[in-house]
Amino acid sequence: MLVATLLLLFSCQDPKPAVVEPAPTRADMVEVLDLGLGCRIQGRVLRTTEQLLFVDVGYDVLKVPVAAILRRETVDGSRTGGIVREKLWARAELPERSVAEGAKLMGEAVVKIEAAGGQGSGFVTHADGWVVTNFHVVEREVEVDVVVYSLGKNGFEPRTVRKCKVAAINPAMDLALVKVEAPADLALKTIYLGESDGMQVGDTVYAIGAPIGLDRTVSSGIISVTNRTFEGRCHFQITTPINPGNSGGPLFNLRGEVVGVNSAGYRGFQGLNFAIPSKYVIDFLNNRDAFALDSTRSENGVHYLPAPRKPKASK
Repeated sequence: MLVATLLLLFSCQDPKPAVVEPAPTRADMVEVLDLGLGCRIQGRVLRTTEQLLFVDVGYDVLKVPVAAILRRETVDGSRTGGIVREKLWARAELPERSVAEGAKLMGEAVVKIEAAGGQGSGFVTHADGWVVTNFHVVEREVEVDVVVYSLGKNGFEPRTVRKCKVAAINPAMDLALVKVEAPADLALKTIYLGESDGMQVGDTVYAIGAPIGLDRTVSSGIISVTNRTFEGRCHFQITTPINPGNSGGPLFNLRGEVVGVNSAGYRGFQGLNFAIPSKYVIDFLNNRDAFALDSTRSENGVHYLPAPRKPKASK
């Protein structure tokens, strides 16, 4: 009876029991923590809490506040902490910060566009030199100058990169893409694009740009309407002051994500300003090839066929 019971028990067991492997950890990965303003920490993250990261830097263990970390990634770039990178842009999971803190962290990624017809603003979406601005800022141009503001020992130091190519345009959405060939000693800082559909009426937003040529200008306000139709396009209506020169610059939320492109304002009226939601910017960047500028081919020959006339009623 005992032998039969043992045989029954063994026969009911899986002959090849599953092997449960331990979940992979980041403890043996060397990570880089970007704190903004040129400050970076490299080491192994030993422990993570809601408020702190404990980082082994070789000779000591540092306690780094989570709120102070702009982004984190492994040295080989194989994994990133909360960052999703696309071909020409990226998004990230960023903590909320004050307007002053956000402007300091993201200000280096905002540029000034200088064209023959005037000035505007823009922002860098990729370290290879891709800059988004408004179409009306670069209209009828194939090359523009881009002023980059790098943070040095004495504050922001402007550097002008000449003859930057206008790579793509979308006149219908008032968007353009400029390619900056930065010199080897100039590292371009980049922004992250956010979800414009998640913005609500009353949310705080702020702009950085060069209104009437006054570069490094920061202005803040709220979203008044999330879907105001203006010139045939859906815009954010915002109370953030937008003036000539702000066009093409970024509209940030409190996480430092770009949720819009500042594009227009009513002259003589305060609080009536507009920004193109970032979802249209993402579509523009993802389909850059479709909007590539060919300076040898004019788009003016495109026209819409008129609708057929309504037939007359028979008597």
